[in-house]
Amino acid sequence: MIRDFNNIALYVSLCVLRLWCSTLPGYIHPDEFFQSPEVMGGDIFGYEVFRPWEFEQSPQCRSIVIPALTIGLPFRILKLLNTCVIKFGYSDIINSNSVFITERVSFFFLSFGIDYTMYTIAQLFYPNNALQSLLVLASSYVVLIFNTRPFSNSVESVLLALLFCIYVKGSTPKFPLRRQLGDSSTDRDEFPVNLSFLFGCIAAFGLFTRITFILYAFPIGMAFLHYIFLSARAQGKSWHSKFSELFPACLGLVIVTGICVLADSLYFGTLKITFGGVILNKDHIFEFLANPAKIVKFRWHGKFIITPLNNFIYNRSSENLSQHGLHPRYLHIYNFTLLFGPLTLLTMKDLQVSVNFMRWTAKRTYKTVIAYSGLFGFVFLSFVPHQEARFLLPLLLPVVIVPSDRFHKLPMPFWAVWIIFNLTFAIIFGGLHQAGIVPIMQKLQNQSLGFRYCEETNGNFQCILGKKITNPVRNPSEIFITNIIFYKTYMPPRHLLGYPKSWRGTNVQVNVYDLAGSSLSDLENKLSEQVLSKSSLVDNLWKGNIIFQQNKNESSTYLRKYERTLLVTPSTTELSPLFIETYNELISYGDNHNGNKKMKLKLIEQQWPHINFDHLDRIITKGMYLNVYLLISFSD
Repeated sequence: MIRDFNNIALYVSLCVLRLWCSTLPGYIHPDEFFQSPEVMGGDIFGYEVFRPWEFEQSPQCRSIVIPALTIGLPFRILKLLNTCVIKFGYSDIINSNSVFITERVSFFFLSFGIDYTMYTIAQLFYPNNALQSLLVLASSYVVLIFNTRPFSNSVESVLLALLFCIYVKGSTPKFPLRRQLGDSSTDRDEFPVNLSFLFGCIAAFGLFTRITFILYAFPIGMAFLHYIFLSARAQGKSWHSKFSELFPACLGLVIVTGICVLADSLYFGTLKITFGGVILNKDHIFEFLANPAKIVKFRWHGKFIITPLNNFIYNRSSENLSQHGLHPRYLHIYNFTLLFGPLTLLTMKDLQVSVNFMRWTAKRTYKTVIAYSGLFGFVFLSFVPHQEARFLLPLLLPVVIVPSDRFHKLPMPFWAVWIIFNLTFAIIFGGLHQAGIVPIMQKLQNQSLGFRYCEETNGNFQCILGKKITNPVRNPSEIFITNIIFYKTYMPPRHLLGYPKSWRGTNVQVNVYDLAGSSLSDLENKLSEQVLSKSSLVDNLWKGNIIFQQNKNESSTYLRKYERTLLVTPSTTELSPLFIETYNELISYGDNHNGNKKMKLKLIEQQWPHINFDHLDRIITKGMYLNVYLLISFSD
């Protein structure tokens, strides 16, 4: 009893740790922002965003349904909460930080779908070690870091876990290893209708999440069909009875597939529905509900789009994959070890021992099914030339379940290595890897949109940081422009900057330039276009304020433009070739114990002087003058 209490307390602590890890600024891969939050940020909040190629090219290769459910719905809740808060007289709560926390916390809760499956399986088959298996899962940095990021792979992992859970619950008696008095059989009479329907629904959602879901789910689907048509309990049943048992799953699959296809077709504009000759809107829906007979007025024009099929066709081309990077076929072996560390050898050993017993008639079919699921996905993904570690996230459940019977026998050195391994990579990927991007975006929102009380001095504008501007001026005579250049960083998530598309024609404008890994000459050219000449230099008198300098080249009698340019780059980036130095020698004489000695002092003037006047973290300070150019650097 005391042991169970300690394990429960430890699991709760790991859940709290997971919540904290979900708020860490580590930036693993651009897809964690650009496959869901970036798109939904533009759709829900009206932000100016960068939509990835999957949603822009024709035909589109990514379904909008899963991003809408996992990120769009939480964003709408935040928007609704913000409306309520404003009604009670409080200030706007939608900002870069709240948007970031919302998308991360959404996936924090979503990740518990894997925990639920793990605990369900453990309670059914090895209840004495259930909590220990759950602790192994919850302590993995894959759950702490990867599954709390809005990757489509994280959703794929959860859906695969739930699909497996439904199969096990539907095909396993309530007490498989502990039969109660009066139980006449260890087999269910039939797969429950509700679970069968849910099985089909989740399979369809998984397909529209990632095309690779088919690889992982195929063995589970085959086990489901085997249970209905070929298992011992199915012997003697008529084909009509068997197909009746399969029908709910097919119905769920068809319904969800139809909804996803319809939603994608309407979203991407390939299909338009009209009501009485007018494009359908919410008023028409209520009119139809009041009088269903008006269904005859509905018409559709255009064609349906099937995004998983388009994704499959796109990824068949090696030329297309080469744009995203080609890797050796053995790279997933390294990725597998990188994700699961000490569990890798343990899983391989148990898999080798039990390979002869991996059959549908095995005593513990659940282990056979999940092992085949992992093997099938791993092997077939290794044939694809584009390989990334996050593609293997669905392997977490097989890796934990296969050796689960042995966890209580493992020595303390194993657990010490397990803790050190996961702690190390949680720190690297959660707190260090490209970890400057998110904080910088949050600070830049305040910097670019939160200034006020601007006063003109010597042809420049000095502004004070304040709250987010809510009413920019249209058709102004003075325009304030902030140019932000990102160099040697991951793609900056524009939705965290929070610049509304409706502001583009106002006096507050923000331009983002992502130079990625371009050459120094490209950066120099961009700076030459953006940064004003040395004649525009001003004294370092306004440290702590925002300074906009007038761009006389683009100003006129009726319109004046004031600009500032910020450069965001890792602190390890070598930029010294960009700074052209000139020397003015001053000669002075001083006395020391060796007599008089001539000393040369050099005043260095740089082509782009910059200084920390915005109070941003780790801004490099150099030079004697202040310009509109800032160098914002961070550790990656």
